[in-house]
Amino acid sequence: MGKSALTELFETEEKIRILRRVAKRNPVTATTVVAATGTSKALVSRYLRLLVRNGFCMQRGREYAWRKNARSLAAKRLLNIDLLEAAVSFPGWARGIGVYGSYAGGTNTAGSDLDLWMLADEYTSDLEVPAAGVGKSAGAAAGTEASLFILTRERLSDLRATDQPFYSDLVRSSITLGGESIENS
Repeated sequence: MGKSALTELFETEEKIRILRRVAKRNPVTATTVVAATGTSKALVSRYLRLLVRNGFCMQRGREYAWRKNARSLAAKRLLNIDLLEAAVSFPGWARGIGVYGSYAGGTNTAGSDLDLWMLADEYTSDLEVPAAGVGKSAGAAAGTEASLFILTRERLSDLRATDQPFYSDLVRSSITLGGESIENS
């Protein structure tokens, strides 16, 4: 009996670096992945074939393109969560912190921005500077610009009343990285 696709997919740090690159850039070649990840051409070639065989990528000539299907979206969401949990510091004043938008859905590309929210008991302008620092470090880790939305229970209630479509999308697509969820706020 062979290894499961998940075992092979996340087996080593090198494979995870390759996976992050392939999942974010579209399309890629083995040569560009080798240059970006510092891994061997043999490993990249074998790994790209594994991704194609398991439905994560499709191959056209020398190019590999990330597929959007249940497996690939789930893998990309897991990669995003893993990256952000390591990069985001949880300030003492925050009740919760999370991600929404394309990074939460696993649909982010090289051109996507990172959308984060932080839940606070009450909003004061003093929160802007430390919150911006959290956003900046998360954006740097993801290699993109980050937008940070400071929320309170009152602000969430206002959004629910005045912008139901955005509120519903925010709550539905949100992934809590630490602390309280906005679902129950």
